[in-house]
Amino acid sequence: MIKGKSGFLGIGAYGGNQVLPFYKADYPSLFANTAHSDLDSLKDVEESHKFHISGGEGCNKDRKKSKKLIKKNLDAIINEIKEKMPGIEYLFIVGSLGGGTGAGGIAPMKQIAMYELNLKACIIVTVLPNTKTESVQALINAYETLAEIESLDELGATFILDNDKNNNKMKINDMFYCYLDAMLTCNCNSAMGNVDDAEFEQLLSARGVSIISKLGKDKSDTTNLINTFHNNIYAPLEADKVIKYVGLVNTGIGKNINIEDVYTEVGTPLDTYVGYESDYTLCVLSGCSFPYEKMEEIKQIIESKKDEVTRNITAQNTKRLSGLNFFDGIEENKQEEKKKKNDRDWLF
Repeated sequence: MIKGKSGFLGIGAYGGNQVLPFYKADYPSLFANTAHSDLDSLKDVEESHKFHISGGEGCNKDRKKSKKLIKKNLDAIINEIKEKMPGIEYLFIVGSLGGGTGAGGIAPMKQIAMYELNLKACIIVTVLPNTKTESVQALINAYETLAEIESLDELGATFILDNDKNNNKMKINDMFYCYLDAMLTCNCNSAMGNVDDAEFEQLLSARGVSIISKLGKDKSDTTNLINTFHNNIYAPLEADKVIKYVGLVNTGIGKNINIEDVYTEVGTPLDTYVGYESDYTLCVLSGCSFPYEKMEEIKQIIESKKDEVTRNITAQNTKRLSGLNFFDGIEENKQEEKKKKNDRDWLF
């Protein structure tokens, strides 16, 4: 199992919420945040597993501030990871695309962690903001952060969840935990064939986007599996059918799933790893393209609101009220002040 080789670093509020179920399932975990209030909200986490990134009480979607604070605290964060997760080979860095602390930290932390911790791969887990309810700043952050992640050369998959897929963000978090935990704890033992640890490690190490699907025995067929590639919690797959690896763990002998139909839907991979006689169907698509079409949609939303946002910002620098000099042209008719007479003057 890969579980014993894996650790989780949650950065920011989303990072903390997403890593929480892994922490509860005894995965080595560290929760890092610039805001004490977010760390305090993690009631089920021991204080020793919380790290306050000093110098700020939140980053209010300011990625530059996040980068500055994380850089300042970098040595301490790395030391905490070494202490809490000795011997790990795979680090999952979890943070949102649209926020502040996480958005500023996940890409540089992957680069640093790969070299400082001697990892085989560093995997990013992140989430796109809801395009209907989140702010323009959140969308800008998402676009810029994903561009940073795409440019990284270090090994490790990227899982991109999408808050447009479900109004209940916590539901998305729970579902992803279910899928990833199933992958990291998969321990099939079939004479027909297995997906071994080295193959799961290959799936996790490939650069590009990955998604994990899971089906119960009663729903394990080709149609339902292909449906999970599109109706899911992830950012939409690109239609270019770029893919490097497929991992497929079947229930029984796999007679209900046609792997050729899978290839027709997602593309022909360099290699496919297949296992059998599992309690559930698990499918991992690895080395896929980033969600360019989705990011173009986000870019168009930003562009459509650019003029309105610019007007609102510049309006604060424009003085439209005149001075309060209403009575400057009116002179007060003042009576000449007479010298007060003393009491004796009244006598004459």
